[in-house]
Amino acid sequence: MFKRSFLIIVSAVMPAVMFAQVSGYRATYFVDGNEEKDQYRSHVSLESYESGSSAVYATNGVHLVLTRMRLNKTSGTVNDADRRETGKNSVVLADGGSNVIMEFCEVNSHAQAADGVSASGEGTKVTLQEGSISTSRVGAAAVNATNKSKVIVQKTTVNTYSNQSPAFYACKDGTMEITEAKGDNTGQAASSFYVSTGSIKAEKCELSSAKWTIGSLDEGLLELTGNKLKAGGVCGFLVYGADGKQREWRSTGTLVLDKNEITVTEGPLIFVTNAGGTIFLSRNKIICKNDEIISIKADEWGPKGYNQGDATIDLEKQTLNGDIYVDSISSLTLTLKNSAKLNGSITGGATDRRAVKVFMKKGAKWNLKGECYISSISFEQPLEKGLKQLKGKHVIYYDPAANADLGGKEYKTGGGVLRPMK
Repeated sequence: MFKRSFLIIVSAVMPAVMFAQVSGYRATYFVDGNEEKDQYRSHVSLESYESGSSAVYATNGVHLVLTRMRLNKTSGTVNDADRRETGKNSVVLADGGSNVIMEFCEVNSHAQAADGVSASGEGTKVTLQEGSISTSRVGAAAVNATNKSKVIVQKTTVNTYSNQSPAFYACKDGTMEITEAKGDNTGQAASSFYVSTGSIKAEKCELSSAKWTIGSLDEGLLELTGNKLKAGGVCGFLVYGADGKQREWRSTGTLVLDKNEITVTEGPLIFVTNAGGTIFLSRNKIICKNDEIISIKADEWGPKGYNQGDATIDLEKQTLNGDIYVDSISSLTLTLKNSAKLNGSITGGATDRRAVKVFMKKGAKWNLKGECYISSISFEQPLEKGLKQLKGKHVIYYDPAANADLGGKEYKTGGGVLRPMK
């Protein structure tokens, strides 16, 4: 067991602030690959106080290994609009194609807009192994991957305690791979995962967000496998266009959920708004207290009348208990396959702009809880067998113009009626 005390680096050993010669960023410990490619440091504690500075800054292709370090930022905020994209003001910052490995390190941020660990720039890579990261002020993500960098997180404890402070943040084509992370996010708008034009893949994690979503996805990929996850506010997963001025260009996000244990105590499991969402659900155990398990509709983001949700959802070996709501300007393409079950209705009345398409593969079932209006429905099996996959004593209304093979006729289902709209 490691018992050695941390040592404090004082100015006699190393200057309190060293200046980066390329970017102008400041750091208590500045490591420049142009001077020495391979560096190692262990068993010391570093503090950063000044605005825009870091405890550790690695740049210019350096290979740096940090072992059993305590790294703190106790003051010094920044107002730079691009600070998250550059990683400026983070406790630990790596850029310029550097490779940083952190083993058994403790990272603490107590400054506003000061992320814990940030990687920035193509070719830059940070690996976090069996350490801890904590942030306590507004706008401070624990881990940030940006500008085509890559971050790997293994067996790390991650906690954030203030608003707008996600645990894991990927933007500007940054990528992150997370395994066996644990932690809590207790602030408003503090997701466990936040993706903005980036990608995050996580497995075997135990994470919770007390007042916000498990994942917020604004353009990019969020793929979660075999995790235990909990959300206490708004919804489980928010797929949205965060830019309220979007109209011609629309955000798109891909959400993949497989074999997770998911608990959502407020709102639907998934909410799609002002964006296009491609969603794959397979073999998840889901507890959602809301009767509406998926919501696809306009909301506060985007210009009114153009901020609909457009979702493509595939269910495979997945049971969903609850209704799917699609508002008057939104759309849904839903595929049920390989023993998938939907126990609920697709709610929302038919309009000229609303489009709902349902594809029933062999072995899937739809147990209706009320009448619904859809644009079209098709079956992998012959029609007679396919109709028996629709259970419940309710009416499904379909658009005869979009279902030429149904011939505008009424059919008996496995308990109710499939009827053309007039």
